[in-house]
Amino acid sequence: MKSLSLFFAYVLLVTPYLLVKATNVLTVECNNKLRRATHCANGSLYGITETTPRDYKSLVDPLHPFVMRNPARGGNGNQHPYGDAIKVARRLADTPGALVSVDLPDMLPGWPYRWPGMQSWLNQVKSFINDKKASGLKNWYGLEIWNEPDGTWNNSNGSFEEMWKQTYQVIRQADPNEKIIGPCYSWYTDDKLRNFLKYAKANNCLPDIISWHELSGIDGVSSHLRSYREIEKSLGIPELPISINEYCDAEHELEGQPGSSARFIGKFERYKVDTAMITWWFVPYPGRLGSLLATDTQKGAGWYFYKWYGDMTGDMLYVKPPNDNSKLVDGAACL
Repeated sequence: MKSLSLFFAYVLLVTPYLLVKATNVLTVECNNKLRRATHCANGSLYGITETTPRDYKSLVDPLHPFVMRNPARGGNGNQHPYGDAIKVARRLADTPGALVSVDLPDMLPGWPYRWPGMQSWLNQVKSFINDKKASGLKNWYGLEIWNEPDGTWNNSNGSFEEMWKQTYQVIRQADPNEKIIGPCYSWYTDDKLRNFLKYAKANNCLPDIISWHELSGIDGVSSHLRSYREIEKSLGIPELPISINEYCDAEHELEGQPGSSARFIGKFERYKVDTAMITWWFVPYPGRLGSLLATDTQKGAGWYFYKWYGDMTGDMLYVKPPNDNSKLVDGAACL
């Protein structure tokens, strides 16, 4: 007999109106299968480094993580002195199904990133690809050309679109089978994504995986996912996998907590988001699995919740909340 696994978030506020609304039904459609369970939201930004969590076999493997997001280089002179993607990929090589998404601009120092000029940048991209290939590792999700260009790309750098195209061409030549991810906007904006896709389609440099961040909480997540698919249709672009490669609650202290995360996971599964990574804003320490660990060695409540999510197998089912745009009840289920 197949078993049904379900979790949901239920926020109860003490006002008469919301107490009545909370009686609405969360429906699991057992005959409406979405896809095989992938644990799409079981990933994090800088959640694992070269050394932390130290006991990653007991703290990381049980979560059945999908994609971890790490800087291409981690050392002095880079964005961060930790989290080197190649070293992390090597740590995760024996973790079934775990992949690494590479944040290329994290090779650069400063915030916003200190632009070194086009030729220096392209040389650094080529150098990383050479080292990546020499490692012999295969557990890669893809290469992110830039991170949050709506806040980190200065006009003095020149054209972002031209940088994108040239970097895209270098990656295609040096690492033709690797997936390219972008544009990794810091928030969803119809106009920016539409203009980016128009340019990329016209210049033969569409990403393999489209990405943006959801850093303002659950508000708008469902409408963003619907709206993005409409943009693709209007431009004649086949559906691209979506990576929400940073997500967090608007109240950062709720990051990674079960009640908050269930709402994100419910929507990501329902809209078939390919991957999603928790941020690290509440406890800004690397190696904490996006706030799921209380310390480098102690599990928080979120760890146990994501363990439950990671244990889901079989097919993910369509879960219909009372209101798809609601901040309150949502969830995910598998059969």
